Amino acid sequence: MAGFKEIVERLTDIVGREFIKTRPEEIRGYAVDEMIPEAVIFPGNTKEVSGVVKLASRENLAIVPRGSGTKMCLGNPPKRLDLVVCVSRMNHMIDVDTSNLTITVEAGVKFRDIQARLATQEDRCYLPLDDLTTVADEVICSDRSHSGCFLPMDPSHANEATIGGIIAANSSGPRRLLYRLPRDSILGVRMVAPTGEILGSGGKTVKNVSGYDVSKLAVGSMGSLGILCEMTFKLLPLPEKMETLLISFGSFSDTSDFVEGLFETTLLPASVDVMNRRAYSHLRMDGIPDFGQGGYVSAIALEGFEPAVERIRNEISHMAKANGARSVAGIHEEKHPLFWLAISDLEQDLAGKAPGHIRARINYPISEWRGVIESAEIAFSGADLDYTIQTHAGSGICLANLLVDKEDSEGMDRAVITLNSLLGHCLRVGGNLVVERAPAGVKERLKVWGEAGSDFVVMKRVKDQIDPAGVMSPGRFIGGL
Repeated sequence: MAGFKEIVERLTDIVGREFIKTRPEEIRGYAVDEMIPEAVIFPGNTKEVSGVVKLASRENLAIVPRGSGTKMCLGNPPKRLDLVVCVSRMNHMIDVDTSNLTITVEAGVKFRDIQARLATQEDRCYLPLDDLTTVADEVICSDRSHSGCFLPMDPSHANEATIGGIIAANSSGPRRLLYRLPRDSILGVRMVAPTGEILGSGGKTVKNVSGYDVSKLAVGSMGSLGILCEMTFKLLPLPEKMETLLISFGSFSDTSDFVEGLFETTLLPASVDVMNRRAYSHLRMDGIPDFGQGGYVSAIALEGFEPAVERIRNEISHMAKANGARSVAGIHEEKHPLFWLAISDLEQDLAGKAPGHIRARINYPISEWRGVIESAEIAFSGADLDYTIQTHAGSGICLANLLVDKEDSEGMDRAVITLNSLLGHCLRVGGNLVVERAPAGVKERLKVWGEAGSDFVVMKRVKDQIDPAGVMSPGRFIGGL
């Protein structure tokens, strides 16, 4: 193996010296779970990514890919770390074909910029975006007048996350109820394998894959199988009408009765979120109703044709009042996306307020949702923990945030014991519990990915075949892959 000084010189030949950081004060901010890399590399295109990875593979250097950093809290601490490969310079929209409802972008493009480009001001932006920061000279765009569509995803950190990080983490949010998962929108990818080989799969048409679909394999792989460089997605036209219903209940029992009744109807909202009062109070948005202390709030997104939205709104409002709702309020048009952006930013806001913040994603069979949420409430309250609960009803997902002081060792102990106990309960009902954020030292005491399922054997075989040297994100994925 060459000395690191010589390796930096070779990397300089690939990307240029100005796009390599090696000084301690420069690379400290790119640490992964407090593990600091030897260097941070900023390739400008897929070919440069390939060159960097080929060199790392020859020299057995461990790589962790990075975009804007919003997903870096996910996963186990890496077993080793030499290079962080940051794709932030790869921020071009390569082909914006709104006439055919497809878009091809590089991995470093921010999600907000994609939505801003797709939705003209006349047609209303799907997200409340103020600017469009990235326009490349070589971009191929269809006529601007054909815009007015959006990428049907609803990730966390929607303002800052890059599209590569969203796909690598399979990040989804409340509106997955209507728009499903990121894997359902992706048509093709170009990625660099751990050997440095450039792989391509899929394209702008739906029936474009013969054999195994590598693009789906890349979704949720957490950088363990390679570095995503380019992605092609299918788009949807902007909804004709968008609004949110906020319904306040005095107890979780009343809320769950209402939600279960809603899902027995043929109504199709974009999302049905249920959150405790603590979570609702932390939403960073002016002008939303103050429902007082205690109780639960159900936030329901309605998106579609105007007659359908009006019908759903009227029927849901009637159902809510019949189930004992304390109040029903509406958020319309331009404030609707602002509200769901506040939901998207909730984790980031909580992390800034509690240095020891722990976030758990609890999943379970939808039929078990009421029992799991009640068990979580009892467990967190019994451990005297400050917590928020946000449930994507109808999707089998609950996001729990424990607001613990990093220096409070006793509080951390209670949080660890409670989460491990709650994991056991989830496993008994056919679910799991994944720790999405925690201090590095605390992760060692938790099962970050919960219990690996029966598919772990296949996942390990794929990892061993694609990355036998273990140079891509070593140890960060499920079961230490």
